[in-house]
Amino acid sequence: MRASTCIGLITVLCLHATVSYAQTPSETDPLETMPIRFGPLGLSPTLTITNFGVDSNIFNDSANPQSDFTMTVTPRVQARLRNARVLWSGAMATGLVYFKKFSDERSIDYDADGRFDADLNWFRPYALAKLQDTRERLNAELDARAPRTQTTAAAGARAVVSPKVGFVVDARQSSVRFSEGILFEGVPLSRTLNSKTNIVEGGLEVYLTPLTTFSMTASRQHDRFDESPERDSDTFRIMPSLRMEAPAIIEGSLAVGYRRFTPLSDALPSYSGLVALGSISHTFIERTKVALILSRDVQYSFELNEPYYLTTGFRVAVNHQVREELDLRVTAGRDRLEYRAEETVPDAVPDQKRRDRSSVFDVGAGYRFHPNLRVGFDVEYARRSSDRAEREYRRTRLFASMNYGF
Repeated sequence: MRASTCIGLITVLCLHATVSYAQTPSETDPLETMPIRFGPLGLSPTLTITNFGVDSNIFNDSANPQSDFTMTVTPRVQARLRNARVLWSGAMATGLVYFKKFSDERSIDYDADGRFDADLNWFRPYALAKLQDTRERLNAELDARAPRTQTTAAAGARAVVSPKVGFVVDARQSSVRFSEGILFEGVPLSRTLNSKTNIVEGGLEVYLTPLTTFSMTASRQHDRFDESPERDSDTFRIMPSLRMEAPAIIEGSLAVGYRRFTPLSDALPSYSGLVALGSISHTFIERTKVALILSRDVQYSFELNEPYYLTTGFRVAVNHQVREELDLRVTAGRDRLEYRAEETVPDAVPDQKRRDRSSVFDVGAGYRFHPNLRVGFDVEYARRSSDRAEREYRRTRLFASMNYGF
């Protein structure tokens, strides 16, 4: 039934994986990047094998780590269809997740989404829908592979009023639904995390150069929880950002702004302050690429008495092309989670916030046997420390990967 739903969605909407605005004048036609063409239709099928190896602590357990052999096989197809000034695009993927010993952890995950873009010269509307049915971990905090369904629907437009100035508007709704009866550390996840989020956003874009865009956006966000209305909140956010496209010296985007997070319940503390999201990279001498990912924002927790936390993190990745077919890479990252407890909790001290810290270090190599076939091998070490000993863990993974696509 789940597979039929995904197939029906891709048939109706023609699914696509990216959530972004319609193309700007500097961008090329997305259809030109598709390796298989049938007139106005482009296809890009891929087959990916990841996590093919041994995980020393598959449950992130502090006291009794359990190891197992794992593997994930993901066939995916992306499609784009051009009809005059309209671009229909989409993708569908199925993840086959395998565990040798712990068969209860096996799953079949589905991911499908679709998008409509229209280029009406100065006015460029879009709409999208996304469906994900998975058991993958929700985030770095939640260690359980718990079944959940996530949906997103959005619509918006860009109005380019001059060669240098444009306006954007966006409205979206997303939801998270965990299966009933799923517990983690005794907490029913459907109670603390099942929710719906509505966001309305608008702003100004300034096209500084054909490769560089500055934007200033403001948004209102409403989070509403199905079974825990005491977690409901409203957010106001203002985000200046800079986007740099290839072949700029520095590529990517960086947004640093302000968020006012206001719970509707007086028992929850509010947050007002800095938030950030960015992913930028630079390539040295056409062989070594250095990428930096930054994030800082409020996220909801599965914990009953600590409903949300402020997460601050970074990732640095260095990829060196030794030869045309051989590459080496190193990745290091760290995250800090600062929890906010309900003021009604007896042991909660306002100036003493619980903090969790997680770090990851990965070394890998890849060999390209064919322009369409790459095989890699990685060694990864991850660790989390916490003010609560039962939340700490260490984990080592040795795994291979393969990516084949046209």
